[in-house]
Parts: sequence; structure tokens; C-alpha cells
Amino acid sequence: MVSKRKQTTAKNYKSKKVSDKNKNKNKYNLVYMAKPPYGGWVSFTAHLANKFDYPLYKINNNTESKKRDFGYNVKYQNITIDDLIKLPNLLITCIDKKFYEYLPKIKSATIVIHDPTELKEPVLEALKRFKIITIRETVSKLLTKEYNLSNRFLYHPFYEFPKTETTKTKAISLSRVDFDKHTDIIIEANDKLPSNKQVAIYGALNDLYVYHKLRHTNFKKYYKGKFDKTFDAVNSLLKDCKFVVDMSAIKKDGGGSQYTFLEAIYMNCALILNKKWVDGVKTPFKHNVNCFIVETKDDLIKLLNSRVDTKQICKNARKMLKPHLKASGW
Repeated sequence: MVSKRKQTTAKNYKSKKVSDKNKNKNKYNLVYMAKPPYGGWVSFTAHLANKFDYPLYKINNNTESKKRDFGYNVKYQNITIDDLIKLPNLLITCIDKKFYEYLPKIKSATIVIHDPTELKEPVLEALKRFKIITIRETVSKLLTKEYNLSNRFLYHPFYEFPKTETTKTKAISLSRVDFDKHTDIIIEANDKLPSNKQVAIYGALNDLYVYHKLRHTNFKKYYKGKFDKTFDAVNSLLKDCKFVVDMSAIKKDGGGSQYTFLEAIYMNCALILNKKWVDGVKTPFKHNVNCFIVETKDDLIKLLNSRVDTKQICKNARKMLKPHLKASGW
């Protein structure tokens, strides 16, 4: 049974949105310039919009008066590029190749660069006239050293959604199932773990990765599907989890945090990270201090089979969440 002390419900929950006094005087108009309906870009945009109550737009052939569901309690409005560029203080939360054609029309904006894979030629050209925000120090240094582009590093904001905690025994993965997420390591570990220790795998699929890397594995046995884009769903999935496993490793990136990490910390789940994420970079993540770091499937198996107490790990990890809760500068 959940204790009254630990339980936080929607009924008695007080919103953690930034007060009007602390909001940026020049309120941003957010623009989601990408196709993916799931993943880190969506999480970032949703946390930013929720925390600061910023309006959100998507570029479309028509400007609509009605608002549509983006997920995570956020609504967005479809708008033409010609109407969009009339708005002040545009903040492009992310961009992919489907939207490069609109960049020349946007003469002034702030853009968030999440990782090095986004630095394609059309984007680099736009960065010469845009203000740049980075949310990981590795990316900030990359832009400065390799591209001579000044940028501002900010902690990506975290919106404190209502949460409920119960006895924690399970292990889960909530990342995209993709090449840079290395889900195959989790599957190989699951094959050697007893059923009560296996990692439940959730997340949107990269079909190419599934076909080329997972079709001859037991992936279907462990995959539980996508989950609703709501904070209620995140709470429901993590409330009884002892471990959140994330095997992310991105070339020229790493060391910092992602929303799967932050949500795990917020829900008092112990993080298990890939050694490649922290190798050779400045990082707040320390093995056996505020997370667990593994290198191989055997390391993962050994850890999940152990009876390790995670309370102190989770307590230490909470310190890393503080700057994301404050999230000054946005």
C-alpha cells in the first residue's frame, strides 16, 4: 500500500509551472519543426511548454484557429510559414530534414541543438544567423571548437508532473528502440535472466533497426509496445520500477542527461547506463554513486541479478535533477 507521505495525486498536487514573476519577459513562441511523434525532441518540447506555459506551433499548409493534441498536456496550432515568421521570439525546439526548406524564410530565431546528428549543411547555414542553445556540454563544445559557432548552454527544463510511488522491484527501458539506443544489449541480457529480473522494453520503433539487428532475436518476447504520450503513462510505468536501463551511445555526444534519465531520477528509479555514454567526456554520472554503469550484457546480467540497495544511489541522483527543475535562462 502506498503511504500518504510518498503519494502525490492529481487532486492535491500543486502545479510546478514557473510563476509569472519568474517567466522570461520575452515569451517564446515554440516551433516543432520535425516529424517524429515520439522521442527526446517531443519530451523536450513538452517539458519546456508545460514548465513555462509557452505556445507551440507546427508549420502546415494552412493556418488553423483550433489547437491539436501534441501529447503530455500540450496543445499546438498549425500555421503557415508566412504567418509563423510574423511572430516574435521564435524558438525552434528541434528540426529534421523534412523542414529544411523553411529555414531560408526564417531570418531571426533561437534554435536548440540537441546532438551532433542535427548538424547538416542547411542547419549549419541557418546557425550563422540564429541564436543557438545547446542542452549538453559536449555539443556546446563541439559547436565552438569545430564550427566556430557561439552558443549558450542551458540545462534542459524538467516539469514536475504528479507522481505515485509503490514498492520498486521491476526493470524497464523507455527509450526509442533504435541503433543509438543499443536495445540489442538488453535483449541479450534478458535471454540469460530469470523472468522476474528481465527488462520490459517500451518505446517507438525504428523499423530498420528492428529488421537489421533484432529480427533474429527474442525481441518480440520482451517488447511491450509504445506508451501513451501522457505524464500519467510515465508515472504508471515507473512507479514500481527499481531500475531504468538506457544503453544510449551517440558518436561525439554523451555525458549529459536525457529525459529518460531525468524521469527515472524524478521517480526514484536507479539508472543503468552504457559505459560508452560516459567514457572520455565530462559527466555528472558516477558509477555506484548516482547510477550504475555497465559495459557488456554480462555486466547488466550481474547487476540485475544482484540484491543491490538503490536508495542511496537514487538520493544522490536527485542532486542532478535540481538545475533542471530550476532551468533558468529559458
